[in-house]
Amino acid sequence: MIKAKFHLIKKILLLFVFIPLLSFFSCKKSSDNEIIIQGIIIDANQHIPLANVEVTFWASRIQGSTYNPNYVSLIYTTTDANGYYYMKATKDKDAGYRITLDKSKYFSLTNDISVETLSPGTHQLNFSLFPEAFFKLIVKNTIPFNNNDFINYWFYNPQPSGLNCCNNSQISFTGQSYENTILCRTYGAQNMTVKWNVKKNNIVTLSEHSIYYTAFDTTTYNLNY
Repeated sequence: MIKAKFHLIKKILLLFVFIPLLSFFSCKKSSDNEIIIQGIIIDANQHIPLANVEVTFWASRIQGSTYNPNYVSLIYTTTDANGYYYMKATKDKDAGYRITLDKSKYFSLTNDISVETLSPGTHQLNFSLFPEAFFKLIVKNTIPFNNNDFINYWFYNPQPSGLNCCNNSQISFTGQSYENTILCRTYGAQNMTVKWNVKKNNIVTLSEHSIYYTAFDTTTYNLNY
């Protein structure tokens, strides 16, 4: 009877030792696969912290033995008043990572990150977003000479891509009656240069004008030639 009680107590003591060890190793495994991402997001041109930026962390994962190229949203958060964000994820059978940033009246940003770069641990990832502005360019031949009048004009600075965005494509026209209006979305709080060359009466002139685009507003420029 005493011997049986001794074996029972021994088993209970072993359980008290084994369960905490099992818990420790389980937690350690989870911690070893943990990715912590934090950083500051600012306005690229005005250099101020951005609050309420929507930050989403995505992963392209290997499910079983099959690679799924589609990215799955893992974590979503928003920046605080100081532009700070913090996210925590568990590393799995991942083929790639992606962070997307979205804020009203700003250009969205997508940043792809390799699995090797984003190893378990803490990572400081800072980003900047460009504020939007709208540019209205009105081009008009105000002093026509003849039907051989020629104009060629374009935006000189790098421009964003996407629907209704300004671009660097050159626009040309021959004739004495010409008027065109372009309204497009571009980066705000910075200068942009418009360049053009005109040929009238066999005389060619090359001109340019630098214009400051106020963020979140529409700037208009009349190009009269």
